[in-house]
Amino acid sequence: MSRRGEAAGGGLSVRGLAIEAGGRRVIDGLDLELAPGRVLALAGPSGSGKSLTARAIAGLRRDGVRVSGEIRPGPGRQIGFVFQEAAASLNPTVTIGRHLAETVAAHGGGDARALGVAALERAGLPDPGRLWDAYPFELSGGQAQRVALALATVLDPRVLVADEITTALDPVTQAEVLDAVRAQAAESGRAVLLITHDLAVAGRWADELAVLRDGRVAEHGPAAEVLAAPADPLTRALVEAAALGAPAAPAEPGRTAGPGRTAGPGRTAAGAGTGGAPLAAEGVRRVLRGRGRTTVALDGVDLAVAPGEAVAIVGRSGSGKSTLVGALAALDRPEAGRVLFDGRDVWAGRERDRRAARRAMGLVFQDALASFDPRYDVRRVIGEAGGDPSLLARVGLDPAMAGRRPATLSGGERQRVALARALAGGPRALLADEPTSGLDVLVQERILRLLADLRREEGASLVFVTHDLRVARRVADRVVVLQDGLVAEDLTDLSAAAHPATRALLDATPALPGELPQPAL
Repeated sequence: MSRRGEAAGGGLSVRGLAIEAGGRRVIDGLDLELAPGRVLALAGPSGSGKSLTARAIAGLRRDGVRVSGEIRPGPGRQIGFVFQEAAASLNPTVTIGRHLAETVAAHGGGDARALGVAALERAGLPDPGRLWDAYPFELSGGQAQRVALALATVLDPRVLVADEITTALDPVTQAEVLDAVRAQAAESGRAVLLITHDLAVAGRWADELAVLRDGRVAEHGPAAEVLAAPADPLTRALVEAAALGAPAAPAEPGRTAGPGRTAGPGRTAAGAGTGGAPLAAEGVRRVLRGRGRTTVALDGVDLAVAPGEAVAIVGRSGSGKSTLVGALAALDRPEAGRVLFDGRDVWAGRERDRRAARRAMGLVFQDALASFDPRYDVRRVIGEAGGDPSLLARVGLDPAMAGRRPATLSGGERQRVALARALAGGPRALLADEPTSGLDVLVQERILRLLADLRREEGASLVFVTHDLRVARRVADRVVVLQDGLVAEDLTDLSAAAHPATRALLDATPALPGELPQPAL
């Protein structure tokens, strides 16, 4: 149901766009019209062609990809593009100022510093003059994404294409970045094409929503109206999968988590002691050092995970979530405190004892592909952990897939292979670090249900790191909120949140029509 408008005086016009990749027509006759100052969200399941469409509009074409159709304006300085992985799109050996200066020089020149500093300011970055001489690796994820936004808009393009730019960001940073995008669209009359798998993001920041299915627009209209009353079956399925319902992994009868215990003004220590907990941290402190700087990533964290319990770890970028997982997994030795597995300090024994503990704790990372050896096929990926292809059936995959390389699989398939590998040692605890980030809601729902099934069947504990409070609510019995390396709150009911860090995350989390913004667990 694609609606056509008139992009008078600018905007974006796409007519008859066709894209072939790998011998398959991915996009087949796509029409889009976007007026100046408007934000259009393009959504759809994995493989629907969202990113290929974005790249084609911006003139970024990979080898073996054929594009036809009419796109106005044409690529160049009239279209800015922001990549999903901002840090990966920035050269770590080049300063932010040089990135901006080279961009200005490549498209006609001008006062690079004045243009660059103004672009950094519009992107919401404080003290842009100082950032001019900074390197990308010195930035947080949110800062890097805003630098990428500044690079894409430094020459004031008529159209901005933003490809999943907030996938890896916490809700507060996501809101800051998208608020900047929205404000620039309103102030400059820039048309924005926002590629997203998050329908709640589309509902909050987009004027219009178009849903792709089988290479065509299945539904297109005002974002709020489409989400409130989707007409196409695919859109309905996406909305239903994204909507908050009952948690995917409810606690078993009699297995409850009590409220957190106070640990000083404004602090709460997770859990009520470590007795009987198969996995626990006691006063864990981790200090990260690099380039003459010292960062206290964890500052005396206590956490006790009961047998069969699911605990979600949430917090802003840099709060210490992934560092805590590394400590719990006996991968990183803490400077102070203890990590206990089955009541034993994993760092007090021998290395072979730590290896045994690691085998009993299955690990799943956010970027499954990066955690695999690219030379290995799926059989060997699972085999190196002591498993065999029969585990693929456990995670809903065809064991015949064992001969394929992970790079040929979809994101959801790769994440399930990672789960199969994590199950190889018969773990009693699963540690999952952002395993659903970047997945569309249909695939995300399958992964979350799979985790719930595995937890129920195996009785394993689960520690699930996420920046998405909606996902935390679906998967966990308890939510532990980190801030600046400290435990801010430990909650079984998000509506009871009192700490400012938790309230900020809740307030920034977008909701679909009819959802409660502060759901109970």
